[in-house]
Amino acid sequence: MAVTFAIKSWIEAGVVTAVVVINIVVGFFQEYSAEKTMDSLRSLSSPTATVIRSGHIKVIRSVDLVPGDVVEVKTGDTIPADMRLYEAMNKYPG
Repeated sequence: MAVTFAIKSWIEAGVVTAVVVINIVVGFFQEYSAEKTMDSLRSLSSPTATVIRSGHIKVIRSVDLVPGDVVEVKTGDTIPADMRLYEAMNKYPG
């Protein structure tokens, strides 16, 4: 860009400048969109889980889940980790 301005090639300099500015603007909006997408994905994650450990019901952070934890999941809950379903009940309120 600087070279085209230095040799006084105004049309080429204008085109190169326009391409650089467009590239900056498009890059900014793509980065902004990606950040918003990551924020929405983070909001879908479950920060806590209700587990049964040693016969006691506890609420722990999802990152603290270990193999062997029995996780209690209710309708509408977000699944906190990869799990194996071994019992399900279909309870109707009322």
